[in-house]
Amino acid sequence: MLTRLNALPALRNLPRDARDTLFLLLVIAWVLLPQTAHLPLWCNALAGTILIWRGWLALNARPLPGKWWLLALLALAIAGTLMTHSTLLGRDAGVTMLVVLLTLKTLELRARRDAFVVFFLGFFCMLSNFFYSQSLLTAFSMLLGLLGLLTALVNAHMPVGKPPLLQAARTAGGMALLGAPIMVVLFLLFPRLAPLWGVPSDAMTGRSGLSANMQLGNIASLALDNSVALRVKFEGRPPPQRDLYFRGPVLSSFDGREWRAPRFNFAARYGVTSNLAVSGAPVNYEVTMEPTSRPWLMVMEAATQSPVLPGYQSVMQDDLQWLTNRPITDLVRYKVQSYPSFRHGPMQPATGLREFVDLPAGFNPRTLALAKEIRKDPRHAGASTAQLVQAALSRLRTGGYTYTLEPGVYGQHTADEFWFDRKEGFL
Repeated sequence: MLTRLNALPALRNLPRDARDTLFLLLVIAWVLLPQTAHLPLWCNALAGTILIWRGWLALNARPLPGKWWLLALLALAIAGTLMTHSTLLGRDAGVTMLVVLLTLKTLELRARRDAFVVFFLGFFCMLSNFFYSQSLLTAFSMLLGLLGLLTALVNAHMPVGKPPLLQAARTAGGMALLGAPIMVVLFLLFPRLAPLWGVPSDAMTGRSGLSANMQLGNIASLALDNSVALRVKFEGRPPPQRDLYFRGPVLSSFDGREWRAPRFNFAARYGVTSNLAVSGAPVNYEVTMEPTSRPWLMVMEAATQSPVLPGYQSVMQDDLQWLTNRPITDLVRYKVQSYPSFRHGPMQPATGLREFVDLPAGFNPRTLALAKEIRKDPRHAGASTAQLVQAALSRLRTGGYTYTLEPGVYGQHTADEFWFDRKEGFL
């Protein structure tokens, strides 16, 4: 590719500034090309327009646009990112802004330091391609992009005159070959922490699974995790599908933004007991559970006796969750006896129980009004809690609500946005 560019008479006859700028724009376009399938359409259109505009300015020796043009385009990019991703944080929004900033910076190539900023932004954009694909094709195309950026960087350090691009490409190729042994050693010996090309602290992206808390509306997209969590071996015939419910963490404390497991003793706080009464035949089974770094034991509801787990001590909480005395960091195997037929919960009303069904003050006024309307509906006069729950589920089934792994980021009134505006989300 570099040899052909160097041999083209049109490029050879151009002034050095115009030639170097066009070459750099071609390299940037090559680096950004794999991103187009993952970027919003407006971002692709804006980036392509800016690169073509910058190339036209270089070919015709026109002056670069003023700062007001750049500020207007930057404001347009920020507005587009917010409309598309509902945030400026996270992987997708960050890559979108990085692509736009790289192309906008090409409109400021007035000094060598501006070129260096473009080079290093190009290296970041090149690495961001691996957020979406780690295939050999992506690696090969980014290797060509790396050689192109190194060629442009070497060319920028060459003395005045018009050295051929082929000379800079040879120097860049030699530098890459000298660094190859170091890359091989690092690849073989340096510990690779998962995710290798991911963003571990991406605040707007989550993975399916269990957590000790859950903040509503702060996950713009959810990735499905298909890895094995546990394996179960039953003694005799497995129970029906409806009984295969394994109890994990119970998030029953809500402050308007976040669900958490209660950090108090239920009986001591409210003066009521959550008696567990079982009936019917028990189910005996063995669980092989992957390490979770959590003290949670997954058991079928409801187990009255502690699971047999060598090396650990376990205790059942008031919400039927079994916890060990230390986090489970290794593959464990334990035997359990559960009773699918059981009754559990406080046997008398208590004032404090209202906090488990009330929405905190200052949040979701429309949802509170909807709850009052449902209770006032003649069809629900004197309805029990179970009947009111069925009324809410019926609204979910018939109200046009959809399941999605990409609901976007919500604002302060998360329940209002779900019930009345967006009508989409995940569990």
